Amino acid sequence: MRKINKKVLQFFSALADETRLNILKSLAEKSKTVNEIYNVVGEEITLSAVSHQLKHMNDIGIVEFEKKGREKTFELSDNFCWCILRDAFDHFDGKTSCPHCIKIKNEKRK
Repeated sequence: MRKINKKVLQFFSALADETRLNILKSLAEKSKTVNEIYNVVGEEITLSAVSHQLKHMNDIGIVEFEKKGREKTFELSDNFCWCILRDAFDHFDGKTSCPHCIKIKNEKRK
């Protein structure tokens, strides 16, 4: 059996946390500052916690930032294919466009 790449584990581990997943979902729309991200996801967590999660995701290469003065603007890293995240949301929302999944659903309805 082939050993699993550590970066694959880190990627899916990051997606397994609801806060990080919400942060990534907000960044999929457009680049944002820490405060803008906090305004989207910060109802139950602090600004400091958002910043901590962003640092963690930056450390493993999932997000990147550009610093202008004291402000950092975060975006999704170009090192990953984000189709997997979009497809997962579409799949569980019942909006899959995968031909294989559509075929399976249609066969089950017969």
